[in-house]
Amino acid sequence: MNWIENILIIAGISLDIFAAMEIEGAMLADVKRKSLIIACTLVALLQLIFFFGGYFTCYQIEKYEVLKNAEGVGYIVAVVVFALLGVRLIAKAIKREFIHERRRDGIRVRDYIKIIAVTSFYTLVAGCACGFVGTSVIMMAIVILTCSVLVVVGGLYTGYHFGFESKTGAYVVGAILLWIAGGEILLRSVLHVI
Repeated sequence: MNWIENILIIAGISLDIFAAMEIEGAMLADVKRKSLIIACTLVALLQLIFFFGGYFTCYQIEKYEVLKNAEGVGYIVAVVVFALLGVRLIAKAIKREFIHERRRDGIRVRDYIKIIAVTSFYTLVAGCACGFVGTSVIMMAIVILTCSVLVVVGGLYTGYHFGFESKTGAYVVGAILLWIAGGEILLRSVLHVI
C-alpha cells in the first residue's frame, strides 16, 4: 500500500479515539500537561502494539506462504475490513449515545481504556491486512505516532473549547477516510482498474 492509503487508514481508525477524547475534553475544568502526555503516550503505545501485532502475524503467514496468494487475499481482507470499520463508525454517529456530563480536574484515561482497546482491536485487524500486502514498518510507525498524538490533543482541546457535539462529524469523517482507502485498494489492487 502507498503512504496516502496508510495515512487514510490510520487517520480513519484514530478518529474514533478523537471522539472519545473530545468527550473527555468537554468535561475537563483544565487540561493538565502531564495528563495529556500520559494520554498521548498510552494511546500511541496501544496503537503501535496492536497494529504491529497484527502486521507481523500476517506478514509471517505471507512470508512462509501459509496461504496461497496471501497478498491478493490481504487486499480483499483490507477492503472488507475498511468497509466494515466505516459502517461501524457511521453506526456510532447515528446512535448518538447519551453522555452524562460532569466537570472534573484531570483526564481519566482509565475510563476510556475500553474505547481505546476496541479501537486498538480494529488497529490490529488493519495491521493484519497491511501485513498481508507488505507496508513499510517505519512509515507506519511514524503515521501511527503522529496520528495518535494529533487525535488525543485535538480531541481534548476541541472538547474543552467547544463541547462534544462534533464527535458525530469525527465518526463520519473517519468512515469516509476508511472507505476512500478501501475503494482505492479495491480499484488499484483487486480490480486493477487504476
